Amino acid sequence: MDDVRGHAAASRQRPTTEKLGQLKVGKVLNKIWYDQTIRTQLLIAVGVINLVALIFAGVIWVANARQATRVEMEASVDIAKNFARVAILSLAPNGQSGGLAKKSTQLASRLKIGRLRHVRIYMADAQGALVQLSPEPNAARDPDRPAAAPAWFSALVEPEVTPHTLSVVLAEPRAGSVLIVEQPVASMPQVWDLGTVVIAGEPADEIAEVWHDVSSLALVLLVLDILALVMLYAVLGRMLDPMASVARGLLRLEDGDYAARLTPPRVMELGAITERFNKLAETLGRARAENGRLYGQLITVQEDERREIANELHDEASPCLFGIMANAMSVQRLTGRRRDSRSNDIRGHIGEILRVTERLKMMNRVMLKKLRPVSLGRVALSELSGDLLGELQRRYPEVDITHSLRTRGSRYGDAVDLTIYRCIQEAVTNAIRHGKADMVRVDLFEKRAPRDGDDSAKRPTLQLLIQDNGRGILPDTPLGFGLTAMRERVHALGGSCAIQSAPSQGAILRVIIPISAVTGAKSHKQFERIEAS
Repeated sequence: MDDVRGHAAASRQRPTTEKLGQLKVGKVLNKIWYDQTIRTQLLIAVGVINLVALIFAGVIWVANARQATRVEMEASVDIAKNFARVAILSLAPNGQSGGLAKKSTQLASRLKIGRLRHVRIYMADAQGALVQLSPEPNAARDPDRPAAAPAWFSALVEPEVTPHTLSVVLAEPRAGSVLIVEQPVASMPQVWDLGTVVIAGEPADEIAEVWHDVSSLALVLLVLDILALVMLYAVLGRMLDPMASVARGLLRLEDGDYAARLTPPRVMELGAITERFNKLAETLGRARAENGRLYGQLITVQEDERREIANELHDEASPCLFGIMANAMSVQRLTGRRRDSRSNDIRGHIGEILRVTERLKMMNRVMLKKLRPVSLGRVALSELSGDLLGELQRRYPEVDITHSLRTRGSRYGDAVDLTIYRCIQEAVTNAIRHGKADMVRVDLFEKRAPRDGDDSAKRPTLQLLIQDNGRGILPDTPLGFGLTAMRERVHALGGSCAIQSAPSQGAILRVIIPISAVTGAKSHKQFERIEAS
């Protein structure tokens, strides 16, 4: 039973381990590949292809070098064997020679060669130890001989070495002919052993030559590969720069700059993309202008309706309420002289009428301020905004509303003043009602124009910054009519309106409106015409 439970637990744990492994692999792929630019990805791809090609070429090169070393070593061994045979047979050219010791000394001296490559000749001494004869151990090193190869390279290239043994024997100790046999002397009891010559291949010299060629060529290939990657990096940067321009243009479109245009590149495919981008920007600009015109008309109609309603409330409702209060107070005075029960009831009803009428008057004043500020165009923008914030503070006493109103001009025109007024009204109300904020900060200031910059940056701007500590706005939350109308108001004045928000981190509204004396003068004259009418 325990085995079954353990197997079940292992089965449940295995998918979890596999998922963790997949997540780790995914993170590594994202870091080294998907998070890189297309130019970096292309360079990585080319580098990996070069690396695979080098590894493949290296494998083939090692195999060929191993074969070449083996062939070269075998040829050298054959030459050394022939040399040894000639040297051995030259001991007694007429079949006659001296004693065994003399013959052994002569054999050793004749087999000594100073510089012998790819092969070693040894001779066994009296104790059976091998003594190297060729090349001589004390011989001067060949200056043209390359340096020894590293051990790891030698291990890859070195072929199997099989030594060759030549036993030199005499049929008679003093007068016999010299014989060369390739079998143990112990199996030949009727001969005299003159010595044993061992010839073994030495691949170190050939491996050193191969390593010298490989290292030199690898260095050249490495330099060429680096130069190719650098050139490819520069070429790709020039070729892909239009794509970066498209990305920058898309960011400008995202920010609402529909006047963004791209210069067509010389690359045909990318030229088609930039052409489509320019047409898209032009179409979006026309659609944006049409939407702005429609929103402007809608806002104008809305403001006209608000003004008409405000005028009706001011010209009709206010006198009616005043008349109700005057008549009620007159009736109250008439019934005040009488002390009967019916007069007391009438006075009670009159008091209720006066209280309701007073509430209606307060509601009427609040509605008038909401529909259209009474002091618009008469007082400075800072005073107008301060009155609005004070009213909002009284309406929401549990919220800490702080402000800093630093405007140099008294008024900026009806359009600008009303736009700032509506932005403050909409943003603060939304922060309290929907964002559940308990702290709102309002900053209104005028920013002077810099001395240098383009024409659009040389104009002074009026900037509004509203921050709160509410719940923020979710990324996929669509803007309501109030925020959309606020943005269109700002855009109609040539300004910008941006909202930065994150869940549970509050929201920041930034409004920038360029200050234009012409716009202010036109708005003020329009207000004067409305006042005169």
